[in-house]
This record gives sequence, C-alpha cells and structure tokens, in this order.
Amino acid sequence: MSQTLLDAVSPAVRESWTNTWALPPSAIERLLAGAVLRAYPPCSSILPQGSSRNTVFFLLEGEVSVSVYLPDGRRVLCALYQPGTIFGFPLFGPNRPRWSSADAFTKATLALVPRAHFERVIQTLPSAVVAEFFNRLLIRQARFAMRLLHCMVLDLPGRLALVLLELGDAFGRYTPHGQWIALPLTHEHLAEMVGASRERVSKAMAEFAHLGWIRYRRRSITILKPEALQRAAKPPSGY
Repeated sequence: MSQTLLDAVSPAVRESWTNTWALPPSAIERLLAGAVLRAYPPCSSILPQGSSRNTVFFLLEGEVSVSVYLPDGRRVLCALYQPGTIFGFPLFGPNRPRWSSADAFTKATLALVPRAHFERVIQTLPSAVVAEFFNRLLIRQARFAMRLLHCMVLDLPGRLALVLLELGDAFGRYTPHGQWIALPLTHEHLAEMVGASRERVSKAMAEFAHLGWIRYRRRSITILKPEALQRAAKPPSGY
C-alpha cells in the first residue's frame, strides 16, 4: 500500500486500529506497507468457508458479514464488522482452513495483508505490545463465546433483543427519535443471527413494535426503549 493510500485511511479507522488492537501507529504503517487495497461490491465473497488462512483483512470502509454455513445449507450469521475491524487472523503453526466465511454486507474496501508479512511485523514488536495485542484478540473471542452462551439460555425474544442491542452499540446513530441502526437489515438477516425462521422473527419484531420498544420500516430499525430490550435480553437467574 502506498503512502498516498495510507494517508487516505480515515482518522477514525486509524484510531480504532490503535485503540481496539493496541497496535502502535508505526506497526500499522508497516503492516499496511505490504497490503493490497481491494474493493468489494455488496453481497460479494471476501473469503469462503474452508479457504486457507493466508491473508489478514483490515476493513477500511463499509460493513462485512461473517457467517457459518451448516451441512444442510443453512447460514448462521455470526457477526457484522464495521470499519476499523481486523479479521482473518492466521493460526500460528499448521495452516488450518477457515471455519467461517466473510462477505461484503455493503460496498466495502479492505486492505489485504499477506500472512507472511503480518507474522514478520508482529514478531518484531516488543513483547509487551504483542502480549496486549493477543489479549485484545482473546477478549473479542471471549465476548463472542459469552454471546453464544446467552443465546443458548435465552428464548427467541431474548435472543432478538440481544442482537438488536449489539447492533445498536456497533452501528447505532442517535437521533431525536431514538437509536437508528444504520444498516440495510432484513428480517431474514435477523433470523440468521438468532437461529429462527423469518416468520417467527417477523412476529417477534411486530410484538416489539407493538410494545413501543422499537420502530421498524423496510430495512430500517430504530430502538426506542433500550432498557426494555435489556430486560428481555437478561439471562435467567443462575447464568
């Protein structure tokens, strides 16, 4: 990646790479020096499930979905990434295939860092920086594991409330009318995130709207009463 392209990265994205991943700006600059910039149209594949772990992805613009495809063809939508996210980390040691796929949810621009270059840069960093970087990665994995645990013990309204709160935290924009989730989400997307049919999710969304917790239109969701969603998403006592 040329210096001109590096300068084009927004300050907010640079700040996220530094604050979220504890990587100093000099390390980011070195990592991106060996990157290839690539744009993806909406709904296009970035990396398929089962592909090799030979690239690390730095998300500059747009949103990316991470999914797992089950043997019966169903898709589980595991996460949505926003600009500033780094994903696709290699597993040090034997090259194991990826367990998930990543697709451009919206039009997205990413910097693709070859695995060999990523490992060379990381290995030259001070041990304290490397330790903190992997600590941040473990924290992200722990949050994901906790979310899976909550989904196991919550009913459908609880799982849906949890997903809406997480989407609001990550992508919400505050307006005079509530927290607007700035993503082109459909009920099918939400169904893939909570492990239910689209019909059941549509019924639950209608109930949330009837209670005044949310307002939704075609591909537009606004959270009106987050405290109500928080109560619905609270696991049963004992968890």
